[in-house]
Amino acid sequence: MPIHYRQREPLWRPAAQKGWQLPRDLAPWILDQGSLTARLQAHCQGQFDVQLLNQGWGQARPSELLVLKCPSRQKMLVREVILKGRGENWVFARSLVPYTSLTGRLKALKYLDNKPLGALLFQDPSMRRDPLEAAAICAEHQYLHPDLKLPVAVDLWGRRSVFYIDKNPLLVSEVFLPDFLASL
Repeated sequence: MPIHYRQREPLWRPAAQKGWQLPRDLAPWILDQGSLTARLQAHCQGQFDVQLLNQGWGQARPSELLVLKCPSRQKMLVREVILKGRGENWVFARSLVPYTSLTGRLKALKYLDNKPLGALLFQDPSMRRDPLEAAAICAEHQYLHPDLKLPVAVDLWGRRSVFYIDKNPLLVSEVFLPDFLASL
């Protein structure tokens, strides 16, 4: 699938869609329904960290609003982190939580800082998840955080899905970075 470098947003499609050519080494990671955090921790034998890039009130992109089924002016808690394995940048993660979802147990999301979101989500017995979507993303893409400073010619892959805790939605997207691909 060609990557459109001038797109503001990735073209997300169902990850399990027939005919979808995911990279062979990365496909098991993109399609995995379990906790990416737990799988990364096992892959790096516990040498795992979360680096907080940004957390605060912000705007969702049009495709994010659509998948969350939120109005365009919905206030969102936006959290962007790098998941690090063995001290290397492995995954860029972007999470969006509608203001209306920050109730009950989800209030804790405001205070995660450098703690992994996956640990909180997969421990909750009420958690359910929509099907995964995947996208090819170029390093110049505006979807990625500018602090990543990736080589321009790099093509990346990401996945995303909506989670529900007590029926409250939040969107989690994860983009696999070059250092992670080198670790496979």
